[in-house]
Amino acid sequence: MKYLFDIAQHDIFEFEQLLNDIGLTIQADSDLERVSLAVIEANAKAHKEILHDNSIDIREFISDIAGIIDFVKKILKHKNHPDFQQIIPHLELLNTASTATLTSKSRVTDDGNNKLFELYIALLCMNFATNICLDNPVNSKGNNPDLTFDFKGGKWAIACKALHSDKGKTLYDAIEKGTEQVNRSSANKGIVIVNFKNIIDRNKIWPLINQEQFDNNNENPLFACFSNIEQPLQILKTYICESVQRLIDSIGVDNLIRLSETKCQAGFLVFLHAVTSVQYNGECPPTILKLFNYVPFKPTQNEYIELIDKLNEAMHDRI
Repeated sequence: MKYLFDIAQHDIFEFEQLLNDIGLTIQADSDLERVSLAVIEANAKAHKEILHDNSIDIREFISDIAGIIDFVKKILKHKNHPDFQQIIPHLELLNTASTATLTSKSRVTDDGNNKLFELYIALLCMNFATNICLDNPVNSKGNNPDLTFDFKGGKWAIACKALHSDKGKTLYDAIEKGTEQVNRSSANKGIVIVNFKNIIDRNKIWPLINQEQFDNNNENPLFACFSNIEQPLQILKTYICESVQRLIDSIGVDNLIRLSETKCQAGFLVFLHAVTSVQYNGECPPTILKLFNYVPFKPTQNEYIELIDKLNEAMHDRI
């Protein structure tokens, strides 16, 4: 019988072989090496080959595992895609990013993690689009959209932006810059995707029941478990609602509409990844939350909604 961590470890080994085949390695002392070893460690603990220390808070450990395996599975799935060569420069950044996953908070200065977000979106597009082209992550001047591709007979562009502040003006600047990049491109349609992962409190998404006692070294951690997945998803959506309200309060809806009335629609797409725990069959397994949430400022054309639906289906491995 194969256990979950057996499969995860197999995926890591297959990914390492894929990197070797294209002339890359998992570099020593990189965050990619750290999270890859975490998968192997978790599998050893699942088989009771090494003992687990119940006094340790494992939430970050599990988040790293969930994040890297979600990433690796999508890379392996598309290793034979006609446009796979486009993502190789971004794969190199897995070794240089201070955080190699999208389920953990990254530093403002970690441009490598921002580029991994572009890689992830490109991997999603490989499920339904053709002629995928990624802007070079090293030589990019920031003038072009991060990704272009063909979809439904048109040429599309996506600008990927990452937030490190919840201020309304910061979000506006991200949307404005992304919109300008799309407008400068050769695409005739486009969308801005904003990564909210760095502005959420992960302790609210997966809290400890006894946080104070654990902080005082009096008790082992007791991990909260939600009764259904909608509860932690609603917490994530609250961050979106509050951020959008701050955006509207500081900029105004009319200005937001005027900003986007070009190749982009009046709105933007929010991306969020986090890990929590949700009851399932009487147990409380860790669960990765993957959320796309479109924020429109006026009615949106169907072709944009269709693209967003495809991205969401690809993220949840339904296509």
